[in-house]
Amino acid sequence: MGDLEIQGLVKRFGDNAVVNDISFSILEGEFFVLLGPSGGGKTTLLRLLCGLEQADAGRVILAGRDVTRLPARERNIGMVFQDYGLYPHMNTYQNIAYGLEARGMPRNEVERRVKQAAERLGLTPLLQQIVVDLSGGEQQRVALARALAKDADLYLFDEPLSNLDPKLRAQARRDILMLHREKHKPSLYVTHDQTEALAIGDRIGIIAKGRLQQVGRADDLLQEPANLFVAGFIGTPPMNLVPGWLMRGEHERRRVYADGLALTMPGQWSRTLEGYDKEQVVIGIRPGAVVQENRPGASEGQAENEVVGVVEDLQPLVGETIVTLKVGSQTWLSTVLQEVDESLRPGQAMRVGIDVEQVRLFDPDTEQVLVAA
Repeated sequence: MGDLEIQGLVKRFGDNAVVNDISFSILEGEFFVLLGPSGGGKTTLLRLLCGLEQADAGRVILAGRDVTRLPARERNIGMVFQDYGLYPHMNTYQNIAYGLEARGMPRNEVERRVKQAAERLGLTPLLQQIVVDLSGGEQQRVALARALAKDADLYLFDEPLSNLDPKLRAQARRDILMLHREKHKPSLYVTHDQTEALAIGDRIGIIAKGRLQQVGRADDLLQEPANLFVAGFIGTPPMNLVPGWLMRGEHERRRVYADGLALTMPGQWSRTLEGYDKEQVVIGIRPGAVVQENRPGASEGQAENEVVGVVEDLQPLVGETIVTLKVGSQTWLSTVLQEVDESLRPGQAMRVGIDVEQVRLFDPDTEQVLVAA
């Protein structure tokens, strides 16, 4: 069994809980990404896992063994740091071999592992070079080779690509996934880059303010955010979050309103909204739920769940365009369109339909998503 289990971890600095009752697990062979903004607790959690910090509460179970109070050297963890963590006075061979030699491994086995890892990552011609003379991409591969040479129970990656340019980042990402597939152990990868997280994670945990906000696959997070933070954080552009309200009455049980919007929710929402005892609600509209109905300058007649907005901004991307519409006096909606009329300009009218099957509702006080009954 090679699973990692994190149970109720807490770490305080003074009165500030930078890791606050975090629990999740990573299966053997799973590549788990921890995603969140700076200061959210990502790096502190990694330091707790590898033994550089001691938890104030909670447990870390690795491969069936409680390692919570063990020193770093006894946890058998492979770590790749943001700054690579290389020894500048050593050459490539010595950097890869150092951890193996420190564990008392026989010299011939050390040599075999170093050469094998170097060959897998294209470092064989650089084994005798001092690492400070290597490029950033080469240093990153040395750090990965050091992890590859070790048979660890867990591999941790602390924003390892942030110092690389885009081309080297793509190559290093492939190298990391190669290392993961080769070892088939639990891997925890920390990043603030959601594009990276969505591309490589088997599952993703979103962390902010020291708390784990949600864990799920990429589609789960994008389509079913658990709270307002996740809804406003994930996605490019993220979910449109619009302050709204409900009206009570026999014919209003599935209607939600906002400035410039009036939406009739699907039938499964009736019971949920009947039991909701507040007037205020936050309407979450995914960009993909905003669909262009016809060309700019259409007539003003509207069908249900359609609205005419004014184009505020156009952001052309490769093969698509992010269009921001102003609807009403204080409501803006972003959508991503594959085909946009070349004549479309800011200030023009555009009619859009709202796919209410993709609309989510949130309690503005608890910030949690409401669930259709």
